[in-house]
Amino acid sequence: MTRNPYSVHPGILRMYRDAGDMKREAAAYLEAAPGYVDALFSGPRSALRPIYQEILQFAFGLGKDVKVSPGKTIIPFYRTHVFAQVKPTTQTRLDLGFCLKGIKPKGRLLDTGGAAKGDRITHRIGLGSVKEFDKEARDWMRQAYRMDA
Repeated sequence: MTRNPYSVHPGILRMYRDAGDMKREAAAYLEAAPGYVDALFSGPRSALRPIYQEILQFAFGLGKDVKVSPGKTIIPFYRTHVFAQVKPTTQTRLDLGFCLKGIKPKGRLLDTGGAAKGDRITHRIGLGSVKEFDKEARDWMRQAYRMDA
């Protein structure tokens, strides 16, 4: 059996603490987390899973403080705050979103409109293959990680 690579996001922990049984709820979340990932990349979106796996491996290589907390619709990556997220957008593309406040969109890096709405994720790059998670995408993810220091 492989180790569960997922963590409970601090915001979820606060909800569980307020509900009264943090340990039990956190354990239940950790047990459910791999299922959230399986559901996101099931059926027609199963071809997107290798892209996610590549991103996950890269994210853990950024630093020992990287945590991943899958949900039903997105998979956020965080240190202190969410600095990136994966979201299967269509059956053939996933969006890799970043918190890059103050950075002007250019090239493949698109504005999400997040800054105007007060969202953490301000930019994204669409990925349709592992090959598209290239140096440019990795550099933006690395920059978002560093900006969350």
